[in-house]
Amino acid sequence: MARNFITNDQQRSLKGRIHTLIKHSQELKFLVGFFYFSGWRELYEALKANDGLTLKILVGLDTDIHLGRVLEVADPNANTSTQQELVGRYFASLRTALRDEDLDTQEFYEQVAYFLQLMEKGQLQIRKTFEPNHAKLYLFCLQEEHQSIINAPGRFITGSSNLTRSGLLGQQEFNVEIGDYGWEDAEAYFDELWDYAIPISELDERKEQMIRIIRRQTQVAEITPFEAYVLVLKTYLELMEQRALRPQIKRLMQDRGYKIYRYQEDAVQQALTVLQEYGGVILADVVGLGKSVIASWLARELNGRGLVICPPALIGDKGTKSTGWHKYLSDFGLFDWEVYSLGELEKVVEYLSLYGDDINTVIIDEAHRFRNEDTEAYERLSQICANRKVILLTATPFNNAPADIFALLKLFIPPGKSTLTLDERLAIRFARYNSEFRKLSYILRYHNSGGERQARAEKYYTEIFDRQIPIDVALVRRRVRKLADEIRAVIEPVVIRRNRLDLRRDPAYSQEVTQLSRVADPIELFYELTPDQSSFYDQVINEYFGENGQFRGAIYQPYAYEKRKGPGQSDESSEFTLQQQRNLYEFMRRLLVKRFESSFGAFSKSVGNFIRVHSIVLEFIEKTGKYILDRDLIEKIWEEDEETIEEALAQFAKRFAESEHLSPRHERVYEIEEFDEPEQFLNDIRADLELLRHISERVKELGLVTNDPKSRRLTHSLREILEKDRKRGEPRRKVVLFSEYQDTVEYIAPVLQEAFPGRVLVAGKSLNKRFFDELLVNFDASCPAKKKRDDFDIIVATDKLSEGVNLNRAGAVVNYDIPWNPTRVIQRLGRINRIGKKVFDTLYVCNFFPTEQGAEVVKSREIAEHKLFIIHNTLGEDTKIFAPDETPSPAELFRRINRNPEDDEESLLTTIRKEFYAIKEQYPDVVSGLENFPARVKTAKTAEQDQVLVFRRKGLQLFVHTVPDTANEELEVQPLLIEEALEDISCMPQTPREPLSERFWPAYEQIKGFREHILLPHSEQSLLSKAENNLRSAIAHHAADLEDLVPFVQTLLRDIREFQTLPKYTLRRLAAKEMDGKAKKSDLQSFCQTINDLRQALGDDYLERIEERVKDFRSEIIIAIENIKGLGQ
Repeated sequence: MARNFITNDQQRSLKGRIHTLIKHSQELKFLVGFFYFSGWRELYEALKANDGLTLKILVGLDTDIHLGRVLEVADPNANTSTQQELVGRYFASLRTALRDEDLDTQEFYEQVAYFLQLMEKGQLQIRKTFEPNHAKLYLFCLQEEHQSIINAPGRFITGSSNLTRSGLLGQQEFNVEIGDYGWEDAEAYFDELWDYAIPISELDERKEQMIRIIRRQTQVAEITPFEAYVLVLKTYLELMEQRALRPQIKRLMQDRGYKIYRYQEDAVQQALTVLQEYGGVILADVVGLGKSVIASWLARELNGRGLVICPPALIGDKGTKSTGWHKYLSDFGLFDWEVYSLGELEKVVEYLSLYGDDINTVIIDEAHRFRNEDTEAYERLSQICANRKVILLTATPFNNAPADIFALLKLFIPPGKSTLTLDERLAIRFARYNSEFRKLSYILRYHNSGGERQARAEKYYTEIFDRQIPIDVALVRRRVRKLADEIRAVIEPVVIRRNRLDLRRDPAYSQEVTQLSRVADPIELFYELTPDQSSFYDQVINEYFGENGQFRGAIYQPYAYEKRKGPGQSDESSEFTLQQQRNLYEFMRRLLVKRFESSFGAFSKSVGNFIRVHSIVLEFIEKTGKYILDRDLIEKIWEEDEETIEEALAQFAKRFAESEHLSPRHERVYEIEEFDEPEQFLNDIRADLELLRHISERVKELGLVTNDPKSRRLTHSLREILEKDRKRGEPRRKVVLFSEYQDTVEYIAPVLQEAFPGRVLVAGKSLNKRFFDELLVNFDASCPAKKKRDDFDIIVATDKLSEGVNLNRAGAVVNYDIPWNPTRVIQRLGRINRIGKKVFDTLYVCNFFPTEQGAEVVKSREIAEHKLFIIHNTLGEDTKIFAPDETPSPAELFRRINRNPEDDEESLLTTIRKEFYAIKEQYPDVVSGLENFPARVKTAKTAEQDQVLVFRRKGLQLFVHTVPDTANEELEVQPLLIEEALEDISCMPQTPREPLSERFWPAYEQIKGFREHILLPHSEQSLLSKAENNLRSAIAHHAADLEDLVPFVQTLLRDIREFQTLPKYTLRRLAAKEMDGKAKKSDLQSFCQTINDLRQALGDDYLERIEERVKDFRSEIIIAIENIKGLGQ
């Protein structure tokens, strides 16, 4: 090959030739795609050796980053861009080029200083062509003594190579060096482009900007230790990029009576990011912060169909959608979602196989129940979650052992391709965690037990700590804590967990707390009964409607009087019917007691209704000899509110009165003469009717309605509240009076209107626009001042008004009756304790109590204590519904629940948020300056030890590694927790920046090349190997029998090797029947059935879909900080 051809082979490289030419040149003129500094690095020594050299670099292209690599790009709009726009584009390209991770070396840092020196002296000039230019031309203007040798002013090289490391040294390049002809034309071409090009370094303003970019916005940026510290905080917080939420969903929530809390909104935004990155999220807020609301909101944001799997008690009422998950799905408009019990997983799998193609999200409530992946239930759940977005709800993600949280993670993260760790080997890491955790637990339990157990504990101690006995228990406990911290750090990106302390201390969320008034301890209002009234009160509760009272409720449970089934016949259906009707009777009996507790007026009205129903039913039976019980009525006791049921009962009786002809659709027709005790049935109805009439007469005789002691006490108490002295700056205190029953509202309204004429607003059955207009101007503090009025001081309403309205000009809530639904208690107080508009410093809650007898029938006090337990575990201690002495009976359990260790410790996220927001407020310029920082920065400061810390980002995780002592000859790299690292890098704004020491770069390179090696415990490896070997044997020996199952078996094999998504239970099934050449036909059939079941549940392409969603996250070094001992001390 001709000597002037340069192909970067071993004999002749472009770098070597340019080095030679630079040595003899006085001026260089380079036309390049872009001025890559990887190429500058290769020419550094030659340039430095030629002191008087001047260099002109003409840049023809811009740069961009693609797949982590810096590439040249041509701006298609260059010919229509202004000079200033092209200059801006060049500076952007400069930032890009200088952020190339290939330049992250000690040599580059040293060489950039020389480059800046040349530019400041004017020896280096840079210009940018107006239009994109792809040409590569290197002109070397030789020194005079060398010009005469070749009889030419210089030589030039042109060809394929750019001024990059690969261009100068890499293969597959072709360049030609020319010196005997064409010089004048080549130089003229360059000079013409140069004269027409845009000056960059020659104009002081642009040169200063270029130097500023290099020194502040590239990876050689000179930043202070304090800026690096703040950058770490900011980076940590930005890991969870806040995704925009759809405003219509917020409107929907508000329409349904939900308060939009910032901490819940942030959780939804964070969860969306986590789901996008990892395919699943764990919502683990402590009890009471609204995980179900967050999950429902999240589901609505995701769009599409889904299903909820939860404990039976949380399913709710499917008919009315008034409770549980059915309520949440209804409230959030998730009408095409399904709800299943935890015990119905087989049914879920079957449903998905038929109708699950478009179900893309699964919510699992109380997910910690599935902490054992070696169960059939977990296998089914894993199949349900496969290739769907998974939202796990649990307040206890770390239950007993690391294996518990790993089981949850495995529902949406392929352990063999995990992005939660740098090495992607999540299964091995958690196997190690679990093995060590078991050993540490064994040590703590048996370290002084004596005998074989203590000997084993001592053996484990020596293995883990490399120490001799005696066992240091404190050391073991610290190791357990550190292990827990490591696990928390691994799972942190996919877990959203806050406690009440976090909300109170968080700089953003605490505003929601401070804007709430203080709620005083509830005031108990006791109304006094006369002796006769008190005696009658006891009779109603105990003798008449008590559990073994006189009221039989015969018309609600006719099955109890019917003939029994014959011997040998199944009575399961009979027992179900009997229990259903018994429930209806219990409901009605309790309804009367609760009505009695609510108001004597409502009770009197209900008794009148019961009398009419019983009279009509009795007349119908005596006339026809038949009776009907509507099954819909029975079902309504689980679906409807009590007043609706009482109205339905009245309508049911009306049908008896209007027609003797039966048309049973939902009814059961009973032939009275076929009853086992027909007379007893009729006699009990007559007795109930007589009792009800007697009660009605006694209510009148005792004047409970006409001279009601409860309503009298109410008017007295309301007067006291309204006339209470006001604090300076507070308006007159209004009152909201709540009752569970519309009949009670209608009963007490006239009493209050007489006592407070014109000052009482009554919420009727149907609430019209006029009512809400009055409500707004009289009770809503957010109403514009010009529109506010004071026409009313008191509003009387049912719980229909306890959702979605602001009544915060009222300073007190009076519960005329005990609200039996805990949600209603929260909603009632929430009407006056509104976030964002505090009117009163202190709010009051008043509760009416006649006596304690009511609790024995409807367990009023017990239910109240239970509600208080729920309320304190739902909203916290700031909402006090009952008096201070009304704590739930299991006091220690209550104390433990409310003193959860999580509540005692501020979360890392809150700690960092507090610190960052405080810095942002005090040093706003520092925070705003971080926006232009490059991806990689380095700094150094004085400290008590020689140390290098490197912060690396991957996915939504921030990893920290350190060389704890850079003075050691052998550099040891250790992983570090974020909280530990923050202690090492924390500093003050005035902390000076020190030059990086000579020890920095070896330690830095050691950390960059560090890979943690973790061996899989034998027990874990054994199970994987057994399953894998058995599948291989099946293909080798029984391919003909497997037929079309072979491709799926190969898919399972690849899963085991690479992804490891299969639960232990599945692996055991795959290994259960040995598929060697001696396998029995029955075993082979069983094996094939197992494979086929998995195929149907997972789908042939399940692994392909997993592979598509598993992202190839690259780890990226963000910040390196050196602590240097002794400087300035």
